[in-house]
Amino acid sequence: MHTTQSAAKQKVEVLFKLIMFTAAISGMALLAAFYPIYANLPLIVIPSVLVLTLAKPVFFEKMKLMTLVAMRILIVFAALRWFNPQVYVDVIMLMLIVNILEATFTDLLRHKKIYNAISGFAVAIGVIALKGTWLFDAAVGDYYIATGVVPLVTALYVLAYTLWNWIFVTNEFSDSVALMHIGFLSAPLIGAICTLWLGAYGGLGMWLLLRANSLAIGGWLQIGAKEWFEREFYDQSFARFVAWTKQKPVQITLMVLNLALIAAVLFLTFSNGGISFTFSSLKI
Repeated sequence: MHTTQSAAKQKVEVLFKLIMFTAAISGMALLAAFYPIYANLPLIVIPSVLVLTLAKPVFFEKMKLMTLVAMRILIVFAALRWFNPQVYVDVIMLMLIVNILEATFTDLLRHKKIYNAISGFAVAIGVIALKGTWLFDAAVGDYYIATGVVPLVTALYVLAYTLWNWIFVTNEFSDSVALMHIGFLSAPLIGAICTLWLGAYGGLGMWLLLRANSLAIGGWLQIGAKEWFEREFYDQSFARFVAWTKQKPVQITLMVLNLALIAAVLFLTFSNGGISFTFSSLKI
């Protein structure tokens, strides 16, 4: 009886920590999104630089965080209008493909996870269905959105990315960190819901910006306090669930689902005018 009560108490504690962590990540990601100078600098750029300088991240963590913080620094220059912010958004779309491929080749070459790697290549291709736009006339804040030609395209792409990325996390990191990344992946979705009142200026259109912010914030937290997260976010039931997701039939099912989602994204895009892209001038 005592053991059962202790296990139940531990589950509640882990759940509570995950909820608090997700709420904190969501709030910081939103602040950094709306205020790329006054919130982004203290919440993302400065802590990331300190962690990269003082901590000892593994190669993938270091590479990923360096890429993210570089773009978080560049967005400051865009917000200051040192160049046309739309150029920054164009670069972000390219960097999204690069970041997806980084993880995909890690899955393929290091972990030999062919099914999720196939999903990763599909998700990378699906980026062409998104169009990023800097909102020069936003009523609140100074930021960009990324959307498909119709809202369903954005929603399907977000779902495909989220499924693929979480499976990658379970391959690359421990069960505790995989649970932690549920917070990372939930934060931009929560942020999108919280900004629905902005209409065309919020909602899932903000997902990409919030994903970049939450990943960067979570990145320096994960590197700086990895041992704490490894210990405090471990749950035996969740570990069993992760093990279940690694079974071949599950991996194949998720791959097929991801391929279907990206196929739908591309079909809807080409059925509604196709892909349109023009290079922006550095000058506003």
